[in-house]
Amino acid sequence: MGFETEWDIYTSNEKEIFKRVCRKLLKSTFIVKEKDDENKKLYAFAVKNEEFLSLYLGYMGFDIKVDRDNGVAMVVNLGNSDDSSKIQANRLKLRKADTVVLCCLWTVYLDRIRRGNLSKGIVVSVIDLKQELEKYGFRDDFDGKTLMAKILDLFKAYNLIDVSGKLGDPDCNIKIYPSIQFALDSVEFQNLVEENDRRIKSIKLAANEEDEEDETMGESEYDE
Repeated sequence: MGFETEWDIYTSNEKEIFKRVCRKLLKSTFIVKEKDDENKKLYAFAVKNEEFLSLYLGYMGFDIKVDRDNGVAMVVNLGNSDDSSKIQANRLKLRKADTVVLCCLWTVYLDRIRRGNLSKGIVVSVIDLKQELEKYGFRDDFDGKTLMAKILDLFKAYNLIDVSGKLGDPDCNIKIYPSIQFALDSVEFQNLVEENDRRIKSIKLAANEEDEEDETMGESEYDE
């Protein structure tokens, strides 16, 4: 059945929801069922009409993938919909700072899931995020609130997280959505880990050299 034939079967209300689903996918890449009532409605429509949405998006070189286990609908490149770990459509080139925070949020999310948190939306504090940044040796890079606020706003726009409260306030929390699992490029994460290892080794090497220099100076003073 062609697109126009299928389209004519839809009611005016269904056509409006169809348009909203497409606009949402093309703008934000992800529709997250549990985010709010609007997203829940759009997600339900996407599940029910996945085949027709796929047909329409295919004209633009895109496809739709629905992960029912996580309640996430996403737009992907046509031909890559079976590879959920690599979302190519609407792909945004991230800065290093963006990638670092995204990797840390992803790590925190997976850690909470492994610990038995059955909620698909994981709520963490900004302190939790900073502790994760510290593990990778990047906490000092995010001391200012402006950079972090811009990064979190970016991720909110793509339905990866929500932030409640004002950044810097003790009651400020970050809700991480399951869509974050599909936003992270595994290669980028591996590069970050390798860079972090090199960074830590460099710091340790510099510290050891300073200790050896101090010991040498101390011995010289003693000999005199």
